Amino acid sequence: MKRKSLIVLGINFLTVIFLAVTVNLFADDTIKHKFLLLDESRKQILLVDQFEPKNDWVIKLTDGGVWDLQLIGGHKLLVALTDKGGFREYDLRTRQVVREVADAKYKQTMTAIRFQDGKTLLGCNKSKAYQFYLLDADGKLINELPAESKKKSIRIARRTSRGTILFGCNDNWVNEIDLTGKVLREFKVPGSRHIYHVMEKPDGNLLVAGGYGCFVAEYDKDNKEVRKWGGLPAPDGLTFIFFSKMQILKNGNLVVATWTGHGANDSKKGIQLVEFDANGKVVWTWHNPKLAGSINNIIVLDDLDTNNFYE
Repeated sequence: MKRKSLIVLGINFLTVIFLAVTVNLFADDTIKHKFLLLDESRKQILLVDQFEPKNDWVIKLTDGGVWDLQLIGGHKLLVALTDKGGFREYDLRTRQVVREVADAKYKQTMTAIRFQDGKTLLGCNKSKAYQFYLLDADGKLINELPAESKKKSIRIARRTSRGTILFGCNDNWVNEIDLTGKVLREFKVPGSRHIYHVMEKPDGNLLVAGGYGCFVAEYDKDNKEVRKWGGLPAPDGLTFIFFSKMQILKNGNLVVATWTGHGANDSKKGIQLVEFDANGKVVWTWHNPKLAGSINNIIVLDDLDTNNFYE
């Protein structure tokens, strides 16, 4: 009996060693980043500095959920107030609130975009359709964009080089609208579920984070798939559950937040961040369930000009 127990223990030990080695095969230990995180499940914003960990900090969100982050220049961070409705600005040097525009009219604000002229676009989930609101520099409503019927459940929206708005909704649709609300482009992304983020690359192609599909897909101007990063099953030693916010780094690598569930401890289920190189290889991961819950938004800071940056 004792011998059998020792064999089992030996097998379990070897399994742990194997998994650890497997994970390391997919990551370059020399890669480090400084980044902002939005922790949806524990309602907090974090700064993680792998170069100088003593610089790490946390902002606790005690008055409801937040779903979107955007750097807006002057060391300020714009957040979308999902539960209250509207937006808030933090000064990242003091981590203090410097401005807030909140109104129940904008409840379920999932995304907030600041324009360089000071206007703010809010994207909200409604019961039957998505709704966008354009506010002036003083936070007053300028225009309520017409809602597209039967389209709802948006997450992150972003502007294109043409000033139009890109976002995903209704599980697997990519949408592009202008600032009058007119739909300019829409297409389905097979295999996606709850598209979280759509962004335009410098060459005009689109990147789509496929939610529970656990991939990022690139589409050309004819809505044809060019390539993919990630996908299921995940590489051995890694667990993918949901691909949310993404960012292209200056070196061409792609960093993705991998949300793992609404529960405060769901971050134990799988890695929280993953980085792919240009060939689709996983070169860096981050997983710290003690520090953070499920991550739905990331901004990598180490190669950005945070004094004058509009995402």
